[in-house]
Amino acid sequence: MKVIQFFLGLSIFLNMSCAQNVNKSLDGKSFQISIWDVAHPDKKDPDLLIFKDGKMDSDACHQYGFAAAAYKHQNKDDNTTFSTTINSANEGEILFEGMVKDNVINGKSVWKKAGQADINYEFSGSLKN
Repeated sequence: MKVIQFFLGLSIFLNMSCAQNVNKSLDGKSFQISIWDVAHPDKKDPDLLIFKDGKMDSDACHQYGFAAAAYKHQNKDDNTTFSTTINSANEGEILFEGMVKDNVINGKSVWKKAGQADINYEFSGSLKN
C-alpha cells in the first residue's frame, strides 16, 4: 500500500512540475544582447530585448519605427524557445527566433523590407534583470 501511495505521489509531483514548465513564459525578463549582420560579424551592436505582457520589444529598433509584438514560446527541458515578428510602417518586418537557457539568450533574426535583400542577423546575450 505504501508503495502505491509513493508512486501516486511521485506521479502527481511530476505532472505538476511538467505543467509548470510548459506554461513558463519569458514575461518580466529583459536581455542585454549583442546583434550582428552575419555578413559583417566583426560589427556588433547592443540591444535590449524586453519580454512583457506577452510581447517582445527591441529597444534599438524603436528608432526605425518598430514596435513590440506578441511572441510565442515553448518550453522543453531547461530551454525556452521563442519567436516573434516586429513591424514598422516604413522599414518592413524583423523576424526573431531564439532560445533561452540558464539566463543566456541566443538566436537569429531576419530583416525583410520591400526593395532590399533580406538581412540576416545573429544575437547573443544574458539576462539583465
